[in-house]
Amino acid sequence: MLTGKQIKLSVAALAGAAALVLCIIMSLHSISGSALVGCGTGSACDSVLGGRWATLFGIFPVSGIAAGIYLAFLLSLGVVLFSKDPGLKDTVSKVLIVLSGAIIGAAVWFICLQLFAEKALCKYCISAHALGILCAVMTLSALIKDTVAWGKWLGAGVGLAALLAVLQALTAPDSIYQDGSSEEPFPMIAQDEAPLVGSPDAEFVIDLLYDYQCSHCRVVHGLLPEVVDLFEGRVAFVLCPCPLSPKCNPYVPKEETRFEGSCELARLALAVHRLEPDAFEALDGWLFEAEGSGVWRPRTVEAARGRAAGLVGQERLEAFLPEPALSETLRRSADLFGRTATRGDGAVPRFVYGDRWVVPSADSAEELAKILAERFGIR
Repeated sequence: MLTGKQIKLSVAALAGAAALVLCIIMSLHSISGSALVGCGTGSACDSVLGGRWATLFGIFPVSGIAAGIYLAFLLSLGVVLFSKDPGLKDTVSKVLIVLSGAIIGAAVWFICLQLFAEKALCKYCISAHALGILCAVMTLSALIKDTVAWGKWLGAGVGLAALLAVLQALTAPDSIYQDGSSEEPFPMIAQDEAPLVGSPDAEFVIDLLYDYQCSHCRVVHGLLPEVVDLFEGRVAFVLCPCPLSPKCNPYVPKEETRFEGSCELARLALAVHRLEPDAFEALDGWLFEAEGSGVWRPRTVEAARGRAAGLVGQERLEAFLPEPALSETLRRSADLFGRTATRGDGAVPRFVYGDRWVVPSADSAEELAKILAERFGIR
């Protein structure tokens, strides 16, 4: 019959093995760009796994480093569970306590990054962190009673996690982005077709393609007013809802189902803008606003329809929604999306100006302004 200690370590082994599998999957995604189920373009985990905090020194995937730690953890657990050498088991128990401290510390660091820096939660990452914390807690509860000065070893592990956090903070790239260009200017969306952030007389009027169900779009969208200020009004952004749904975007794969309500949300936003331009900002902000929990989730079509009706009137909204002009604007946004997906890249948010486009990953208005200045020649 298994002892309580053996049961705890066995649970830790199962949790650690599951976390290892998730880390390997995320590592392969980072290295090869292979698709992850439920982690496509525009999703929260796409934003996190493709963001500036997904690597160490801007090169090594942190998921790969985590996979190595979990592998060492499982091998050490095997020694403690099956070795007959008391001295070896005691030494390896201390190693396990160090690794447990590192796993808990790293989990706290990366969860905080997702909450406060990325402002998006990756379900693969959160699952791996939850399994890691379970694995570490079960291991600590099984070993610390029999380990002399266990606090010192635990502190060493937390210190390793803190060192990782410092190294990442010091070496994370300021910003990362995908970009491209064309031999001739792209067909831009005019200011009178879609909402504008900034002055209509701005020197640089840039189209922004985005989806109201895309978490990374939400982050970048919130930076726009500050970017306009940083450029002292010389830049303005035409807001071009571009749903990542095959229902109204022929450049999105037909099997894509994660953005089921995007076409309707985009149509509602454009309808409010056409009917009551001054009311657009209220709906637009509400669509990207986090609810009481502080964690953002896309609004439902039903809730958005009710909100839009409250701003412009139910009868006016229902009468205007079938307007061909709305379909034409969405078609033109989709066409611009397709023309700039030159390498099969379907990511948003996407800025388009002249003959160039860029899909940035930036946490601040300063970083975003730097990318736009570099790519579009704004001086």
